[in-house]
Amino acid sequence: MAGMEEALNAGMFVVAGEEGGGASGGSPGGAFTMDRDAMTRELENLKKLRDRVNMQLRNAAPMWSIQSPGNDPASLRNTDASNKSGLAYRDSLVRQRDFVGVFIEKIEKALGLHTTNDGQAAQTVNTKGDGGRF
Repeated sequence: MAGMEEALNAGMFVVAGEEGGGASGGSPGGAFTMDRDAMTRELENLKKLRDRVNMQLRNAAPMWSIQSPGNDPASLRNTDASNKSGLAYRDSLVRQRDFVGVFIEKIEKALGLHTTNDGQAAQTVNTKGDGGRF
């Protein structure tokens, strides 16, 4: 998994036809190149996918929080095995959500949305109080 994570972190998204964008022969460094409309559509699809995975996480919580019906060894072993299986499923969903999140962040950055969101957040913090004093 670490190799894939490194590859994702090294990957870039480039908006075709914009300043610094890739040429029609492909992007330097193996970046993904899409036009702004396609990238915006893909961003929305990925956000929907992330929301669906988050919903699966919420709905699957009973799969790793099973209570044993009794205190006998067989019930306790079966409950433990079921909860471990549920936790493995939870971990898989978390990895899927995080994987999609990397692409969302990179596309938002390519579209210039991160900078705008960060600026809006800073402005909100400054107008809500004294700029972060505790």
